[in-house]
Amino acid sequence: MYERSKVRRGNCVGPHTEAQRHREGIPLIGYGSVDTSVAVIGGGPAGLAAAFSLVRAGASVVVFEVEAGVGGRTRTDVVDGYRIDGGTQLFGTHYRRVLALLGEAGAGDGMVRAPGRDALWRKGRAHEVVYGSPTSMLASGALPLGLKMKLGAQYLPFLQRHGSGLDMDALEHAADAGMDGESAAAWGEREIGRDFVDLLAHPLLATLYGIGSEEASAGFYHALSRQGLTLQVLAMRGGAGGFCDALAGAVRRGGGEVRTGAAVSAVRRVEGGVDVAGERFDAAVVAVPAPAALGLLGDALPAASEWLRGVRVRPTATVALLLDRPVPGRFFGLSFPRGETRVVAAACAEENKGAAVVPEGRGLLLAIPTPAAGEALLDASPDDALRAVLPELAHAIPTLSRTIQDVRVYPWRHGWTLFYPGYLARLRAARDGALEGGGPIALAGDYLYAPTVEGAVAAGLDAARRIIARG
Repeated sequence: MYERSKVRRGNCVGPHTEAQRHREGIPLIGYGSVDTSVAVIGGGPAGLAAAFSLVRAGASVVVFEVEAGVGGRTRTDVVDGYRIDGGTQLFGTHYRRVLALLGEAGAGDGMVRAPGRDALWRKGRAHEVVYGSPTSMLASGALPLGLKMKLGAQYLPFLQRHGSGLDMDALEHAADAGMDGESAAAWGEREIGRDFVDLLAHPLLATLYGIGSEEASAGFYHALSRQGLTLQVLAMRGGAGGFCDALAGAVRRGGGEVRTGAAVSAVRRVEGGVDVAGERFDAAVVAVPAPAALGLLGDALPAASEWLRGVRVRPTATVALLLDRPVPGRFFGLSFPRGETRVVAAACAEENKGAAVVPEGRGLLLAIPTPAAGEALLDASPDDALRAVLPELAHAIPTLSRTIQDVRVYPWRHGWTLFYPGYLARLRAARDGALEGGGPIALAGDYLYAPTVEGAVAAGLDAARRIIARG
């Protein structure tokens, strides 16, 4: 074991001054100055956000990423000119930290406005919507008239009335407001009706968060809906992986190291710091999914380990179909109501994302499995995966089978963090750092905020702030 030298790094210069960022409500990426060495385990959005913030503050940083490239679920795979986002698809205009980080990393022009057209399959055809937005649903043929009337008369006023407690940046407030004790399905069927659950809550939750309406916290769904009232969607030009690639580049330019293919089996506390892969650091940020974090920590943080055991994670896999022509229709995402399908929750026509990820004249369809079907695809061969998803996809896109050129499967063993009833109430205890005991190890991950890239970035920035505050 040898000790990392403490080298003070100069701050990276971004496009905003600190005064400008403060006036515009953009979170500052640097939090003071520190002369310390930090290991960051995990090269996804949480880890790279922490690493970038620490480098800016003057820390000597090494990022350890077990995979061959950074990104985690935001990775983009390049196959014969197709740029395949096997995990993260789009970003939201509410992602203030993500957009600020991109600007600071010199890649602020990488985000483009996505068309925002989606569709819901109902009564044998696709109905175009701006999915996730209750207001857009009122003008769509996707919903029956009775449900539209209830949305306008009951649900939209409910969201406005409880707006202060429905904040995706502070989901514990929904628990404080008493919305975390039951599932979205239980609340929806009682207050609005079964169509609300089947056509609204379930497709959104299953498609974007890998969780059924029967197992998702009602408060979590309400916060998503409240955000959806004004949400617009963005895409990363060239694929979602460009976000983490930009952060990794900025970390390196600032003097930090980003090591890929670098497995870490444990994070051990030693006198005056931590041991990571035989190297001594003053501190460490553990920015991997909760089950992996639990395995790395051992008995280093007993309180944190006990809390992490309450995090539920669902494995899944996505299936990419490389096509010789575009998918018919203008929609990006086609979602299916509860009970309509067994295997496919949604299909994404990547060429309609507006991000230049598909060769001209070609198509790329990504099948997102239902919460119940995802784990069975983890170890599926491309042929087996195609046999599983094609019947349901072909029902909606009859010409599909004649256009398939290649199939790729993207397994995610720690795919979805499930925000179940009661989970929102647990967030406050984990986010204030109390579980870490004020020591040299900080946790970061979407499970601490929200199961989004913005949630992961927020957790990474908070972890960096705690490390800097501890000196």
